[in-house]
Amino acid sequence: MRWVTRDEMRAIERRAIEGLGIPALVLMENAGRGAADEAARLYREKGLTGPALVFCGAGNNGGDGFVIARHLANAGLDVRLFCCFDRGRADRQREAGVNLAICERTGLPIQDVLDPEGVERVRPQLVPGALVVDAIFGIGLSQPPREPQATLLRVLDEARLATLAVDVPSGLDADTGLPLGVALRADVTATMACPKAGFRRPGAAAYVGRLVVVDIGCPQDF
Repeated sequence: MRWVTRDEMRAIERRAIEGLGIPALVLMENAGRGAADEAARLYREKGLTGPALVFCGAGNNGGDGFVIARHLANAGLDVRLFCCFDRGRADRQREAGVNLAICERTGLPIQDVLDPEGVERVRPQLVPGALVVDAIFGIGLSQPPREPQATLLRVLDEARLATLAVDVPSGLDADTGLPLGVALRADVTATMACPKAGFRRPGAAAYVGRLVVVDIGCPQDF
């Protein structure tokens, strides 16, 4: 299997969208649905009984998280969404914004984590038996996370709850496999289309956990 850099992964997606005409929304739906299946599997394997806490960033990684939240709710889980960005500035015409709007219209509970007070409101919800879905940062992250996301990652990591990372554990550089200051350690990483090059580097496995490749619909010969 081909291990790809962030630039190669972007080129693969761009070719699928622009060359083949596969809508980006379809790729995001496929990604989120596949990752939701892995999240539900982890939930069952761990014998969890608590809520599914889905943390979403502003980019496409967060968009995948909104899709995951919807499918986990359809599966009967108690889903709670946490937006780690200003929802008022979201572009509702782009894929992540479209899926955010769907979650809002379906009435899923959404909490904003925009400042230290927001992070503190997260702490009491990190209860035993809960599942964390990490869709905060994706392959685009190449600098250390800023506040309050950096503190949020530390809080989530210290809680040591069962965790599924979407595409790449937040805070891990997809190309180097090194943590960018602080990174979340996942039990399972559901990565999209191809494993990322950094996952092969020594030490990355401690953050990635079990690696699962999700088919999002890009032709394999790409």
